[in-house]
Amino acid sequence: MYDKEELRSAFAELLEDAPCGIVVTDPDGRLQYVNETLSRWLKLPANGEERPQRLPELMTGPGKLYYETHLAPMMRLQGFAREISCSMKVRNGSNLPVLLSGVARQDSEGNPVRFDYTIFDARERRLYEDQLRAARREADELAAIVRTSPNGILRVEEDGVILRWNAGAERLLGRSFEAVQGLRVQDEIWFEEDPDWFPRAVETCKSAPEAVFETVDGKGQHFEITVVPIREHEVGPKRNFSIVLRDISARKKAELRLKVAMNEMKHRIKNTLAVVAGMAKQTLPAEFRASFIGRLQAMSKAHDILTSEDHKSADLMELLTLTADEAGGAQRFRIKGITAMLPSEQVTSLSMALHELTTNALKYGALSEPEGYVEVTCEKIEDTGDLLRLVWQECKGPPVVTPTRRGFGSKMIDTILKFDLGGEVEVDYRSDGLRCVIMFRV
Repeated sequence: MYDKEELRSAFAELLEDAPCGIVVTDPDGRLQYVNETLSRWLKLPANGEERPQRLPELMTGPGKLYYETHLAPMMRLQGFAREISCSMKVRNGSNLPVLLSGVARQDSEGNPVRFDYTIFDARERRLYEDQLRAARREADELAAIVRTSPNGILRVEEDGVILRWNAGAERLLGRSFEAVQGLRVQDEIWFEEDPDWFPRAVETCKSAPEAVFETVDGKGQHFEITVVPIREHEVGPKRNFSIVLRDISARKKAELRLKVAMNEMKHRIKNTLAVVAGMAKQTLPAEFRASFIGRLQAMSKAHDILTSEDHKSADLMELLTLTADEAGGAQRFRIKGITAMLPSEQVTSLSMALHELTTNALKYGALSEPEGYVEVTCEKIEDTGDLLRLVWQECKGPPVVTPTRRGFGSKMIDTILKFDLGGEVEVDYRSDGLRCVIMFRV
């Protein structure tokens, strides 16, 4: 058992080293006692004359104002205060957020004689509250996006049961959330040509991050549907999925109009080239007629590639395949290496250059012999990004003789590839077969 002196000493130690700050003031807020814990938190000077004299002097500006207008009157009138959130000044440091509680001690006549305060460090609580407020703001912003989105946004369980259905879905599908809650999404959003769209999308999401597809309903309304598993904050035994429905009917109509316009333009250009070819037949001398018409046909083929699907680019391999048909097939025109997507301005130029090389090979080079063939190799130059090297090599043809003059075809190849294609051309008239190396950026 402790004697009275030992108990006083133990209580004194407990008071000084308590896990909270303890302050005693008179009814006017003058400091009577500040324990060691709070002194350490606020880095108060040891010299009593340099220490603050009143409780409001320990507080920041807003805390001082609150003390005078609310806390002090509250302590006098009701005799206590509970968990007042405020901040206290730390000498040469950041302000300390605290929770302050107080109780008034009274004499026998009920007059306040002392105010006792306990002050708890609220830094972790303040941090948690800040994070909670930030999370709530983010949630409110996301909720506003979902609420006002023109797209239908749904949350469903893995068996298709509808859990959420935003206003966009109500507008698109003409049914309220109350009417569909708890029902299966594949029954309420029905596509005759794809009745099992949701189970199929769930199966796709097992091996892919999302399932995206397009479909059309019975009214002819086109939709793009995205199904994504919800992996964050899963609750319950069933996995949830997010479904986004976009009405793409207007886009589909625009694509159809564009396709019709492209087909009409393609038809008119081919007619124009046919008229030019007819005029050439009637006006050009016989020795120039075939080569000129061949060049028109090369332009026409390049145009067909550009207007087939993607009018902005074309596959180099598709262009080489057309050249192979002109050269006599895969055995006579052998393609190796990689492919690349070419912008439209390069497709026409390269098509005409390949046509010139093929025509020369058929007349004078490897393709003029039964066993001769052309080997074309495509490769990326390492460490150069988008620089492509295309090598044209003729094999098993007649002996090659370096020409004494440059014909129109050679000049056109040089002009097209250097200026239109922005590339470099190197032609080597080897005795065993012409070799042409073309380097350009794609």
